[in-house]
Amino acid sequence: MIKINLFSKDKELILKITNGILIIWLLGALIFTGNSIVNLTVRKPDYSYKEYQTGYCSSKYEDEDEDDCMNMYDNYLLSEKDNIYYEKRSLYTSIINIVVVGSAILFLNRPKEKK
Repeated sequence: MIKINLFSKDKELILKITNGILIIWLLGALIFTGNSIVNLTVRKPDYSYKEYQTGYCSSKYEDEDEDDCMNMYDNYLLSEKDNIYYEKRSLYTSIINIVVVGSAILFLNRPKEKK
């Protein structure tokens, strides 16, 4: 087990401040990662074409034909696919953030080698 003293009395003030900032940063990254995981696992259901047509095509645009509504539905599906891509990208970025900040904390606070 690794024993880390982040705020011990023998540490310099700048190292204590740095550790405090890194701990806050790590907590924020953990919260952001949890939020990204929830966004990816709990998704809102996609509309079927019939639901989309009822909600967005029929009542709002009377002069619209079937092809326009189908194009709007295709654009809706593409935007949903883009949302998933950006949510995955956000998750990967936040995981990398956790690894980098955690490594920095471990590196700055590694135990001194005894001679």
